[in-house]
Amino acid sequence: MGSFWSNVKGQMARLLRGNQNFGDGPPTTSPSSSVESANLEGEVPPIEFDTALPVKHNYLGNNLEELRGRTVLDDGSFQLLPLLPQPGVVLVPGQTLPLMVFYPPTVSMLRKIITKNGTFGAIYLRYSDESNPRLADIGTTAEIYEYRDEEELTGFCIKAKGRQRFRVVESQRQVDGNINATVKILPEVVLPDSLHEVRNRSLDRYRSELVDSSRPVSNASRIHLQRRQAILRRDAMMTVWPHWVHNQYNAKSLSSRVKLQLSYLKLGSTPTGLKLPKDPVELSYWVAQAMPLLDEQRLSLLQINSPIQRLRWELCVLEKCQMLCCGDCDTQVADAREAFSMSVEGPQGTYVNPGGFVHETLTLHKAQGLQCLNEEPSTEYSWFPGYAWTIAECRYCQKHMGWKFTATQKLMKPQKFWGICRRSIVTKLLTEEDLKPII
Repeated sequence: MGSFWSNVKGQMARLLRGNQNFGDGPPTTSPSSSVESANLEGEVPPIEFDTALPVKHNYLGNNLEELRGRTVLDDGSFQLLPLLPQPGVVLVPGQTLPLMVFYPPTVSMLRKIITKNGTFGAIYLRYSDESNPRLADIGTTAEIYEYRDEEELTGFCIKAKGRQRFRVVESQRQVDGNINATVKILPEVVLPDSLHEVRNRSLDRYRSELVDSSRPVSNASRIHLQRRQAILRRDAMMTVWPHWVHNQYNAKSLSSRVKLQLSYLKLGSTPTGLKLPKDPVELSYWVAQAMPLLDEQRLSLLQINSPIQRLRWELCVLEKCQMLCCGDCDTQVADAREAFSMSVEGPQGTYVNPGGFVHETLTLHKAQGLQCLNEEPSTEYSWFPGYAWTIAECRYCQKHMGWKFTATQKLMKPQKFWGICRRSIVTKLLTEEDLKPII
């Protein structure tokens, strides 16, 4: 009996000390304990870059004020919106738009917007004719969610999020130079499954969501998928078109095929794959934001009102896009599969420099045909905290291509990567003739 109570007292004492286990088993392992053991053995663990940092845009400052709430404009309605032209930027829904504004009339306009619903129209400014720049006839509403009003010091900073597509009905330039426009909010047309009306309703209990083909599936899931495909083929027999034709216009099937094409994308230097949106509408806009498309190609995507058609367009581009080349001399810069995500938002992010110029930057593991200017790497105003940047240009035509980012710590992963401007590159094996037949 005495030995029993002595054992209980001994275990209670170990519990109170909190750092040991009961019995004679091995000690518990935690991330901190593994790091400590690594340090004891003389090994220092690598530092993984926090991919959530670029989304915060901390280079704009940490004292931004937050605007709460969400404004949703009715589909098909006509709205009077102030327009903010963006040269070289075609905003899509879901995309983050950081801005630094210095022009007093524009700052005054943004202040008025913040006191209302925080929504303005971001529209692309064409420079086909330098003497007469033109506004595009389609754009995206942008809703301000953070701002800082220090115009005298560092400019008027805002962070906005793309929300809804619109078409300009009529625009008018004000005396102060700002533009107000009557716009029509464009709806999203979500088409039903082409086999929905002819399906055998007695088999509905066997229908379920499509298995994501970009991930490994179990035997049970594979059998379930095969059974579902057999049911769809049975439904297609009631129409004049074979099953594979209907499958080309199935939103879930298209989403799976797009995700399979993008399965090479990794988040940072880890083997973890990037999480893509499940909703076909959100996925179609995410791909439009992440792909290094030309401005006119992204405008054509904004004009499409169906996520099925957008996904078909994007899938064709993903299958044809093999190389990224310099926009001036057509020299190969990188393979398209060298892209990876240094941000949770995707491989291509939107950032603004101290002069207020917006850059859409694609992050790449490797690049060729580029050279860095003979300057010391700078950490000032770095879009990726912990990395210093150096300006990179094309080795053959000296066109500005982007930046080379180098880690300031030896243990940071990745140690270096390239940030290439979207407007400086073009995709190889991609022409307008290739894209027209699928619309």
